[in-house]
Amino acid sequence: MTRAVGQGDVVRSTDIGLTSVSVDRAVATIPASRLDEIVGRHALVDLSPGQLLGSRSVGELRVPSGRARVGLRLAAGRLPTVSLPAGAHVTVVETSPDKDAGPVSNLSTVDAVVVAAPKATSDHGSWLVDVEVDSSNAAQLADLASLDRIAIVERGQ
Repeated sequence: MTRAVGQGDVVRSTDIGLTSVSVDRAVATIPASRLDEIVGRHALVDLSPGQLLGSRSVGELRVPSGRARVGLRLAAGRLPTVSLPAGAHVTVVETSPDKDAGPVSNLSTVDAVVVAAPKATSDHGSWLVDVEVDSSNAAQLADLASLDRIAIVERGQ
């Protein structure tokens, strides 16, 4: 590295220098022939000037900037019975706090993308699913999830 690059920042061609080194096979380095695989990707760790780049130093961010990942626990009947694969576009719907009050018209919705297919809990009474949402919706969604007041609807793209 020719200069410091913070975790999450994009690595530019001017951030990288080329050098010849002799290292043990246990030391992971990136050959100069793979430079195009590094430029434009994100630093997954803080990178310091003079540091050799390892294969796990750069890549794609787990959660893109401006997005958030929220884990949900849903009772049976609160998500489609058909498989929801990773990448499925869904709407997370706030459910009514009072089951006897009838339909409520001002409940919130949040568009989301399924991160991984839902998994049944060990007691098979509910499902666990991670969704990615706009970061501005994450706190509200996490709060509703903690109150067991959400359902998922799969939507077309």
